Amino acid sequence: MVVLLWLGVIPAVQAQSFDKLWKEVEQAGKKSLPKTVIKLTDEIYRKGEKEKNSAQMLKAYMWRMKYQEIVTPDSFYVGLTGLEQWAKQTKQPMDRAILHSLIAGIYADYAANNQWELRRRTEIVEEAPSADLREWTANIFVEKVRTNVKEALADSVLLLKTSSRDYIPFVELGETSEYYHHDMYHLLASRAITSLENLSGFGRDSLINVRIEEIYQHMMNSYRRTDNHDALLLTTLDYLQWKRL
Repeated sequence: MVVLLWLGVIPAVQAQSFDKLWKEVEQAGKKSLPKTVIKLTDEIYRKGEKEKNSAQMLKAYMWRMKYQEIVTPDSFYVGLTGLEQWAKQTKQPMDRAILHSLIAGIYADYAANNQWELRRRTEIVEEAPSADLREWTANIFVEKVRTNVKEALADSVLLLKTSSRDYIPFVELGETSEYYHHDMYHLLASRAITSLENLSGFGRDSLINVRIEEIYQHMMNSYRRTDNHDALLLTTLDYLQWKRL
């Protein structure tokens, strides 16, 4: 009985420890101490890795990547490569889906932020892309986003069964999350649509719109099949709004 009680206490103790570290991270961020944030998030990442806590690892990695860019701007490329390697190496299908979603979002944001320059470049086709994404053309970014979005949503059954609560604190539950039964499918599908929409204006709009249409249709069919009427209604409304744009 004592052993069982002790086992029940362990998660609470671990959670408090993570909470304490994150409070220190937030304080360091408010004080504009990026190196301290990097040190603390690295500690959280290693602690999460030791305890096999993916949610803590993911949040720590993204925070560390953000603040590392402040100290060393070129570290962005190293951080992105690290995410891609993590996606290849992880044995956790759900972690892999999340990582591909993050990677798709990063590529889409990069392309959107450098849209003017990318539009001036002549597209490179039938050639292996350079290892340096700063030399890529718009079509390469579009393909990278499409590929990672596909990987992120590959196992919709798993995403529907996995609760976003399992990935707190990396995931923050939104106001409408409850209507989707807090499933990870809605979260990653919504992120996929946002990433694809960020690529509008690169001469691939018809291709991108077809993929967005497919995602919406699959979402509606999935929620219809699982009798989640609230999620079906909200997804349908989002779809109709997108069609009107």
